[in-house]
Amino acid sequence: MSKIEIQTVTTGAHVIRVGHLQLAVGFPEEVVKAWMKAGVQVNAWLVPDVRTAHGIVQWAFEFPLYHALFVRGTFARGEKIPVVVRREVWRDVVEYLRLTLLGLTRDEMRAEGVDAGIAEMLARESDYLALKRGDAIAQIEDFLEPVFFDDEGVARTGALAIRTHGNNTWSFYTGSDRVEEFHLEIPDAQVPTYAANIPPATTPVLPQPFELIMLGASNGFDVDNACSNMVVQANGRFLLIDAGPYIRTTLRHAGVGINQLGALVITHAHEDHAVGLSALLETRQRLELFISRENAAIIRKKLAILNPLVASPHTLLDDAFDVVLVEAGKDYAHLGLGMRFHYTMHAVPCTGLELAVQGPSGKKRVLVTGDNDAREHIELAAARGAISAERYAQLMALYAWDGDLVLADAGGGAIHGSTADFADSRAQVVHFHTGKLAGAHRYTLARAGYRYTLIADHVQPSTLERGLAQRALAAAFPDAEADAITVLLDTATATSVNTGHIVLREGGLDRDLYVAVTGELTVLRGEDVVGRIDAGEVFGERASVGSTPRQATVVAVTPTRLVRVPGDEFTRFARATRLATSLPAVWAKRQMLEDIPMLRDAASSIKNLLAHHAVARNVEPGATIIRESSTSDTVFVLVRGRVQVYKGQSPLLVNGAPIIVEPGTLIGETAPFMQQPRNASVVTLDECEVLAIRGKDFKRIVEKSPQLFCHISRTVRQRAA
Repeated sequence: MSKIEIQTVTTGAHVIRVGHLQLAVGFPEEVVKAWMKAGVQVNAWLVPDVRTAHGIVQWAFEFPLYHALFVRGTFARGEKIPVVVRREVWRDVVEYLRLTLLGLTRDEMRAEGVDAGIAEMLARESDYLALKRGDAIAQIEDFLEPVFFDDEGVARTGALAIRTHGNNTWSFYTGSDRVEEFHLEIPDAQVPTYAANIPPATTPVLPQPFELIMLGASNGFDVDNACSNMVVQANGRFLLIDAGPYIRTTLRHAGVGINQLGALVITHAHEDHAVGLSALLETRQRLELFISRENAAIIRKKLAILNPLVASPHTLLDDAFDVVLVEAGKDYAHLGLGMRFHYTMHAVPCTGLELAVQGPSGKKRVLVTGDNDAREHIELAAARGAISAERYAQLMALYAWDGDLVLADAGGGAIHGSTADFADSRAQVVHFHTGKLAGAHRYTLARAGYRYTLIADHVQPSTLERGLAQRALAAAFPDAEADAITVLLDTATATSVNTGHIVLREGGLDRDLYVAVTGELTVLRGEDVVGRIDAGEVFGERASVGSTPRQATVVAVTPTRLVRVPGDEFTRFARATRLATSLPAVWAKRQMLEDIPMLRDAASSIKNLLAHHAVARNVEPGATIIRESSTSDTVFVLVRGRVQVYKGQSPLLVNGAPIIVEPGTLIGETAPFMQQPRNASVVTLDECEVLAIRGKDFKRIVEKSPQLFCHISRTVRQRAA
């Protein structure tokens, strides 16, 4: 039996199953993600008649080819993908994929006016990174096997016969089954597989002098996330960097309308960065397009292939956009946004760029690396003689770039960057193109909808934010005068950070102080979570007061609003208030409290209050720190040594064994709540170190934390029973 089954994987894309054959019908943007989500293993293609519809490309073949070559492994096995196609269309399929995967040849680039030296450099790098069959660069025909329709309009692959009727309509036949005139519908509401994972922005994008908004930060195989594209806002105007799949959807979800765009940059011709140009053909105003000469030629040819029915396919790019051909190392501007481009090392010609805007306190600069091979791979290419010494120096200069923010390719694999590339950068580094990155908590990763504000319209804390910060600082530094805290806050700025943003990095040398106004952050030492910071808490003071590197990493686990005090200003404040004298003792006690299981998950502010009220004592062996029948309600933290519990003159036994308490234990914590005499004595067995906290202070602090209060209340009830 050769039954024909039709599986819909997404709107405008289906898979025809006949035995082992899985024939893809329909190739809208990111169709591979739909295949992966549906669990299909496509092993043959049927090329649609319609190439573009409703601003969505229906000939998005690049990632289907990658899927076959690298996921299904056809390249390694030397197999070709059967492609059912009209004979007169085959040449366009091959050329479209050649332009995307291999780019232009040296001669083609020179014919387009590319400088001969640049053309040689780009071609040399593309040749080095290209897939090889033996010593020869693999061509598109090495991957695909055309299956042409005959003179009667019939093609056969395996047990399946296909008759074309034109206009995206086919009939399918086997010896025992048939499907007549199946029409591939292309609705005007095609959406990506991950649309539900990037919920629309719930707050408006406010006009800002300089801000980056991520539309996506992943790759073409991540079914749950959008590809790496972004919008730059400069003085309230919007420039798009790369037009990836479903660009209208990703813009809308980020809170930016497609007709707000005034300009765009295309870094290279891969579909995850440029397929959305078809949607931008339908904007209400012409956009200024910044693009390198060879990439403009590639895009010009691809648009012509995708739009054969327009009046002049080969001039469509220039008819639709105001094209600005950019050169590496030269300065360009768009309404106050400065741009300087550089060439990356990638499988096809690709540019990155530096962005700059002049603000009230100076120029702010951002480096967008573009898709760029890993530093390790570049060093290997130089060692092999694949790139010149001059080119190697150009590429290495990226890693020494000194500015405010780096958006770095960390896609891995053979042609993308690594998280290690900018490990030594003094700038804030945010990684994109990451997909499912292992150990993601160690890095600041971009995500769809994240905003990075370099110059804010209002940088000072609002009146409400200032009041919240004032209270938090007064609680953290109780010996400081109110006027000193007021002066400190006069230097502060307010900033918002995205989920996953690394605010402090273990080993860092910065000295800034922070107040969490809203949100929640986690504290890590190495790979271990050691604490939590909640709204209303102060952090970052140790590095400045103790003149030490950062002792932990602090990562936002929700979108978080922070008030930041510059390190030099806080250092002056710390000296004036003699924090270096008072705080180290508090930190030492705080560290002792961290070892108490009951307190480990308590808020930082609670542990700080307990540390402020704790008194360190050394107690000799045989001393009674808690006496039976006493009305004392002091609570003890056993830091060092052991103690034993007595009832009357005899050791208290449980199951016949004496109760001996080890370090890291809270002792007598129920007394402030029970309001009755002690029911046992506690005697030191060794020389002990304890922290003593007065009962009324302990009770008052614990009652601020429902978590701790409920825990101790349960203990009180158990002991009362």
